[in-house]
Amino acid sequence: MNQGILLHEKRAPLEKNRASMIRYRSETQPSLAEFAWPLQTALDENIRWVKLSECILWEELAKGYYQELADTQGRPTKAARLVIGAVIIKHLLCLSDRETVAQIQENPYLQYFEGLPGYQRREPFVPSLFVEFRKRMGQSVFDVFQAAIIDSVEGAKAKQNKTSGGEKPAPDDNDPPSVSGGGSQAEEPGRQGKLILDATVATQAIRYPTDLSLLNEAREFSEQLIDELYPKTDWKKIPRTYRDKARRAYLAIAKQRRPSSTTRRRGIK
Repeated sequence: MNQGILLHEKRAPLEKNRASMIRYRSETQPSLAEFAWPLQTALDENIRWVKLSECILWEELAKGYYQELADTQGRPTKAARLVIGAVIIKHLLCLSDRETVAQIQENPYLQYFEGLPGYQRREPFVPSLFVEFRKRMGQSVFDVFQAAIIDSVEGAKAKQNKTSGGEKPAPDDNDPPSVSGGGSQAEEPGRQGKLILDATVATQAIRYPTDLSLLNEAREFSEQLIDELYPKTDWKKIPRTYRDKARRAYLAIAKQRRPSSTTRRRGIK
C-alpha cells in the first residue's frame, strides 16, 4: 500500500511537467523575401502557389484541425498548415501519397506554401502519415473549413459593398430585362441545407445479368401487352399465358436465399 502511494507521488510531478502534444504556432505567412533559399536567384511572387497561400485562411483552418486532437495524449503533432497544405497539394495535382511528399521535398514553392521557414532537403514527413491525416480530418473538420471559407467570402462581399458606397452599376444593353418590370428586385434567398456534388455517391440499381427478376419483369410486361391488345382483335378467347403457374415457379426460386446454379438454370428454362 505504501509503495503504491510513493509511486503515485513520484508520477504526479512528471504528469504536471509533461509537454503539450499539440505544438501550436502561428500560421501567419512570412514574406517571400524572408524565405530561406540557398541559391542567389530570387523566388517569383507570381507563382500560383505563392498567390494561393495568400488566399487561404490558415489560422481558421488550423483551429478546425486542432479541435479534434487530444492535448495530453499521443506523440507531438505536425503543424496544421503542413498537414492541410499537403492535402491541398495532393488533391490539386492528383498525386499519390509518396509522390506528394517527393514533390514537396523537391519544390521550394511547395515548401513555401506549406509554411516552412526555408528550403530543406529532407522530407517534411513520411508518406505513411497521410493515413493518419485522413483519419483526423473527418466530416466535422471539413465543416469548420467550409464555414470559415464561406464567412471569409461573405465578409469580402460586405467590404466590397461598403467601399462601393451602395451605388449600382449603370445598366448595360446586354443585360437581361428585369422580371419585376423595373421595380425593386426581390432579395436573394438565403442558403438552406447542403449540396453534395460527387458522382461517386450517385445511386445505382444494377442487377446481376442472371437475376431471375429480369425475366419475371419481361413476362409481366408481355402479359400487360396481351391484356391491352386483346380487346382490339377478333379473337373470341384471350390467349392462354399460364401466368399463375409462372408466378408460382418464379417465387419458388426467388424466395430462396442462395439458389444454386442448377436451380437458376432450371428456372430460366
